[in-house]
Amino acid sequence: MKFLIDTNVFLPLEPASSADVEENTSVAAELVRLCSEAEANVYLHRATRIDISRDECLDRRRMREQLLEKYPHIPEPPLISSQMEEIIGKAEIGSNDWVDDSLLAAVYGDAADYLVSEDTGVHRKARRLGIAERVATVGEAVSIVRRLFDLSPLPPPAVQSVLAHELSEHDPIFSSLRTDYAPHFDNWLRKCKRKHRKAWVVRPTDSGPLAGVCIVKEEEPIEAGLSGKVLKMCTFKVSDDFRGNRYGELLLKAVFDYACTNRYDWAYLTVFPAHDYLIDFLADFGFERTGTTNRRGEELLAKPLCPGRSSGLDPLPFHVRFGPPALRLDGVGKFIVPIRPGYVGMLFPEVPNQLSLFPGQDAFGNGIRKAYLCNAGIRTMCPGDVLLFYQSQSDRGIKVVGVVERTFVSQDPSAVSSLVGKRTVYSFREIEKMCRKETLAILFRQAHILGSPITYNELDEARVLTAAPQSIQTFPEEHSEWLKQRLSV
Repeated sequence: MKFLIDTNVFLPLEPASSADVEENTSVAAELVRLCSEAEANVYLHRATRIDISRDECLDRRRMREQLLEKYPHIPEPPLISSQMEEIIGKAEIGSNDWVDDSLLAAVYGDAADYLVSEDTGVHRKARRLGIAERVATVGEAVSIVRRLFDLSPLPPPAVQSVLAHELSEHDPIFSSLRTDYAPHFDNWLRKCKRKHRKAWVVRPTDSGPLAGVCIVKEEEPIEAGLSGKVLKMCTFKVSDDFRGNRYGELLLKAVFDYACTNRYDWAYLTVFPAHDYLIDFLADFGFERTGTTNRRGEELLAKPLCPGRSSGLDPLPFHVRFGPPALRLDGVGKFIVPIRPGYVGMLFPEVPNQLSLFPGQDAFGNGIRKAYLCNAGIRTMCPGDVLLFYQSQSDRGIKVVGVVERTFVSQDPSAVSSLVGKRTVYSFREIEKMCRKETLAILFRQAHILGSPITYNELDEARVLTAAPQSIQTFPEEHSEWLKQRLSV
């Protein structure tokens, strides 16, 4: 595997003095160490030298220009193509944007498997280019290497439901919030405690600091013209020290499940414009800018939870905007996907009766966005199609519903790994073994865990199945109404 690092990762790796040590120096160093253990390669791009040349400190610039030679460079890196320029625009040669685009071109042209960057602008361009799965933050890259190469992931617990008064105001996770909301933060947190507000936390160890926290309340009075029952996410924070474990998605799972159970019409939160990483993250789950700004200068981001009948969105955008669990069953393909019990427990740890010594340890289980790999010959899946995950062998039945984002077919294990590395349950060795045949990679979103699984006997009696599925198969269209009633959609 080839990891290309951006200048904003190289600089923390190579501080020219103690004053140049940055906040993510340690995690960047961990990435390089893990890549060495996994025999994965870390590369620089020759365009990085242009970034370094802009340093006005002559001594530091000369030192870093020498340190550039420590790393192998992408040989003959692909140029920025006209196709790329049509999508993201043409940048002036030598500019910051041109350097960013040159790095993206290396991934777009398959000269590197991943680009590691902390630049939110780079991540936004990657989404537009369709290579977002192959551009990672440093924390995400660490998680990818650990997962693909069996390098002992840390075992944090899954999300825990608590009340605000169970939180310690001294926890480090509140430090940046205290700065952002000075001098009123402590009084506000005290108010949350006295009102016994609902909260969820991710805590890696019993006595250690929080990795993530979300505090919510039912909003009164209603802000920004949102009607009906409104849930405000008063605080939504994942510690920078734990990026890459998908704890943000883990917290959102709890929020969406709570909002659905309690029949909320909207969920919203306010975010300072400077937190563009959080804004982009939330946009992936249906939160949109409302155009409203509060007196502190925060933007209000809102997500509707009750789709109207008149919504004209295509199936995948519909699910992103209103779900989970909302999804469309009309006018989409539906597929039964067999999955062994062991993988059910890892990929869907919330499924009842799944035993896990360390729930929440695996980023692919924490996430809403996931991946499934198989050697099935089916090639007709489209974005927005519905996946019905059927647990095979013991306790047989459909237990989880997902929505397809995209599919990819290849026999190249590096190509498959670079697409699913942020999401996969498989190690690189397992992917290599699978890729002896054409491998189908399905990127999908977890939509719904069925509290009452659809058992094999039900499927047999309804004549949906005539035998236990051994590979992915289409769900009979004539039984769609039965499925809709069974899922209560």
